[in-house]
Amino acid sequence: MIWSLVHTKGGVAKTTTAMFLAAAAARRGISTRVLDADPQGSATSWAERAASLDMSLPFTVTPATADDLRGLTSTPDELIVIDTPPGTATAIDAAIDAADLVIIPTGPRSADIDRVWPTLDITAHRPTTILLTLVDLRKVEATEIPLALADAEAPILRTVVRARTAVERAFGRGIPRYLGDYADVFEELTAAMVPEEVVAQ
Repeated sequence: MIWSLVHTKGGVAKTTTAMFLAAAAARRGISTRVLDADPQGSATSWAERAASLDMSLPFTVTPATADDLRGLTSTPDELIVIDTPPGTATAIDAAIDAADLVIIPTGPRSADIDRVWPTLDITAHRPTTILLTLVDLRKVEATEIPLALADAEAPILRTVVRARTAVERAFGRGIPRYLGDYADVFEELTAAMVPEEVVAQ
């Protein structure tokens, strides 16, 4: 299974989502690797910093180019998570074409959602879903944005990722024991995408 994390605006939410979903998969015993296709190398930097603190991640992180992604395949018992660059780079196109599922992580603000629509345009030929992250349930956007996306018939996940201090501070460290809402996101995704024998305990 190959999941590509794509957002034309980029941002920390994308890399954080890639790393936490990879951690959720690894904790289920699924062979998991993250391909860092973003030239900024945020996922690679995260893994290197964690290793320097003796907090090695439970999955591998490897830099990848557009050429590496072309023709990429996975085995039935593994998950590959691709962290793509922002913009409309060649690596994004290759990651989308390789994906079994494209995930668009986005914040709940109107400015964030405004960039979701062009992202949906470039992923239209692949199964795609939107994941709301960094959601503050005390703010009106937490209710209004999911309803607006649903009304627009956008492919949005039921589960949202609430803003959590442990998640926000995780960069460069080991993934915390508590995965926050990412564990529920993983369950929602795998219930629809991954063969039952792969996710079985």
